[in-house]
Amino acid sequence: MFFRLAWFLMMLAASLSGSHSRFDDAQALQQQGKLKEAREVLQAAASEFAASGDRKSQARALSLEGRLSLALGEYRAVIADAEAAVAIRKGFKDDIAIGEDLNTLGSANLYLGNYGAALSNFRQALSVALAHGDAEAAITRQNNIGNVWYFQGRYGDALREYQKALDKVSAATAEKWFPRRWQLTVANLAALYQRVGREQEALGLYRQLAASPQAMPASEQAQYLLNQGILFRRLGDPIKALELYRAAQAMFERERHRDGEISALRSVGLARAIDLNDLSGAERAFTAGLELAEQSSNTRGIVQAKLYRAEVLRRLHRPREAERDAGDALEAARRAGLTEEQWQAQYALGKLAEEDRRNDAARDDYQAAIATIESLRSGLGVSMRTEFLADKREVYDAMIDLRLREAGSQAPELFSWVERSRTRTLLDRVPSLRGREPGLGEIQSALQPDSVLLNYWVGSRSSATIWITRSGAGVVRNPALSSESIARFAAALEDSDDQWKSLSRWFRDRLLAGVPLRKHVIVVPDGSLGAVPFEVLGEPGSASLLIENHDITYLPSARFVLRERAPAAKWLPPWRTELVAFGDPPVEAADLLAGAARWQRLTASAGEVAGIAHVLAGRSRIHLRADARKRYLIGRGLEGVPLVHFSTHAVVDDENPDRSRILLASDSPAAANDYLFEAEVYDLDLKGVDLATISACDTARGKLIRGEGIEAFSRAFLAAGSAATVTSLWRVPDQPTADFMTQLYYFIAQGQSKAEALRSAKLRFLRSQTVLAQPRYWAAFVLNGDGWNPSRRIMPWSVLIAAAIALLALGIWGLRRATVARASQ
Repeated sequence: MFFRLAWFLMMLAASLSGSHSRFDDAQALQQQGKLKEAREVLQAAASEFAASGDRKSQARALSLEGRLSLALGEYRAVIADAEAAVAIRKGFKDDIAIGEDLNTLGSANLYLGNYGAALSNFRQALSVALAHGDAEAAITRQNNIGNVWYFQGRYGDALREYQKALDKVSAATAEKWFPRRWQLTVANLAALYQRVGREQEALGLYRQLAASPQAMPASEQAQYLLNQGILFRRLGDPIKALELYRAAQAMFERERHRDGEISALRSVGLARAIDLNDLSGAERAFTAGLELAEQSSNTRGIVQAKLYRAEVLRRLHRPREAERDAGDALEAARRAGLTEEQWQAQYALGKLAEEDRRNDAARDDYQAAIATIESLRSGLGVSMRTEFLADKREVYDAMIDLRLREAGSQAPELFSWVERSRTRTLLDRVPSLRGREPGLGEIQSALQPDSVLLNYWVGSRSSATIWITRSGAGVVRNPALSSESIARFAAALEDSDDQWKSLSRWFRDRLLAGVPLRKHVIVVPDGSLGAVPFEVLGEPGSASLLIENHDITYLPSARFVLRERAPAAKWLPPWRTELVAFGDPPVEAADLLAGAARWQRLTASAGEVAGIAHVLAGRSRIHLRADARKRYLIGRGLEGVPLVHFSTHAVVDDENPDRSRILLASDSPAAANDYLFEAEVYDLDLKGVDLATISACDTARGKLIRGEGIEAFSRAFLAAGSAATVTSLWRVPDQPTADFMTQLYYFIAQGQSKAEALRSAKLRFLRSQTVLAQPRYWAAFVLNGDGWNPSRRIMPWSVLIAAAIALLALGIWGLRRATVARASQ
């Protein structure tokens, strides 16, 4: 999966030049590609030098012999030769050469799966390079340390080492070796980003590599081709991926790079099995890779070949052979400490056991796989976890689906598995929820008596609703829900297509059947279900829509009902600001960041903000046109402000959520536009904000990440501290949006809870007997977070003055009573 940073064959060409005819002969053979013959010459030379007492030449021969063995994939021979060379060189303190041998030792141990030894070797080699000021060697060894962590699935540690290497490379741009070391370090980072699901970052780095002059040795060019192929396959082009895999395999074979050839064969097998359904071709590729791995004692290659062949054999209905391969893979992965491969093997064994109707064994295997996944995840920083569960969610789904089909499954257990399967990165960003795994009973106790929480799970074979009230809980198993049907429903609503009415009833029967509804409905959607506005579902047993009798709140996770917030008074003094609003920012026609959008000025935006400010009792800070600047959001600019409102344009990036952005005005006179990026929202301090409204198109949309859900602005604002958000699921025209928002804030000003206020605004539109009654104009707006509490309100000056007068009058009355009492004495 990543670039091997040992350029041994290239070093051999330089190292073999010398005065001894044996070294000259070996160099000539190596240049002809006759590596085994060259090694035999060096073996004979080492014996001759030992007999003659030429210890330095003996060490050199052993060292070069070890590097040839490494290129041939004979790692145990590498260790014997390199250790012998180190022992000899210690006698005459040849530290630089010792560092090279230690690096060779580390690479052999890495491929054999001896990670502790490899780490020790590379660290010693790095110390030598640093002591002698050899920056190029230090960069290589820093990368190799990262590779050790990468192989073990410790991606956060790997990232830190690669970043250190990149820092060293960036400080050496004048060196002749800079292009080669830069390319290899960047390629390692790209491979790491690929591994944790950050494909766009990886693609960006590969594009940088492709645009730079080629400086890598042939074996590393092959690895670059292999990584490109993996990325093309992920992006949906398996034919192009296979073409790149074959080119990489041929190059590895010419270079006698056994480990690279194994990786290429593994990639060919995966593409044939998963993308092209060529199971026989996949079996041949995995078997060929296994034979090469066994010849070179490549532990990781053996484990992966058996693991992937096991899946192919399962699909070919050869379960006994599949179980043998998966069991062998698990045992070897445990011995070598390969945690990624461990969970994959455990999952494979679980599927085989389930197909054999050994449900207890399947449950144990799935549970073990999940435990391994979560141990891996705990070693990542929050920024690296965003897409970590994307390719692992299917393990959780398998466990949930199995338990759903078993008679003994209970709501508390299923609730726990469903909650563990998603939104983990968002929860890590919220301090009061971080690390908490509450049980169903704790969620029940936090609900209001007239509320029901509907926690949904959507799998490939079925779906389920876990309903929770203060007094009870239950599970309803439903048919599978396709993302295509959900997209069709959302499109019908946005386009005012009458088909939405029949789809509303269809979804009602699948999402609300068997659920005891209450006045307040809290929905925790799963996956693409986050694009469905439940307000437009039919009320079971009635011709009404759900919104007509219930208010709806959405949560990314049930844990948000437990979110701890600092106790706040319901009333704020009249000198406090109640609203900060941004509206009608300038639109720069030549703005590249606007993407394909052809934005026009939001002519109703200023009126929307003014209308909101008018219905609120408190002070408002309004930033319009060129004053709608991002700098007002930074630092403590929103401290203690209950309501924050954006009336502007937005771009939602479905590939990279961090690049989604809200249009604002620039501080620079030279540029009209500036943006608040979704990645920046997470860093805002919104503690004390009761409601953040992003009155712009599509702000509830975003990239759907399995295991996390839809990465939208609503989540970013919740993570930054806002108690709740209102965002939109699709595009709504400018003037109806302005009218809707004015209604929403009117009901907030009346003291309704946020969810009730949103419902009241929707009912105004629904019952308007105008075109605005169509769901297109009101169903797009959804509330995430704390919808059950009202926003804090500003106490009017008149109330404060009246209270002061009353206190003064009470004081005067008391003083008079005291005066009368004294006079009567």
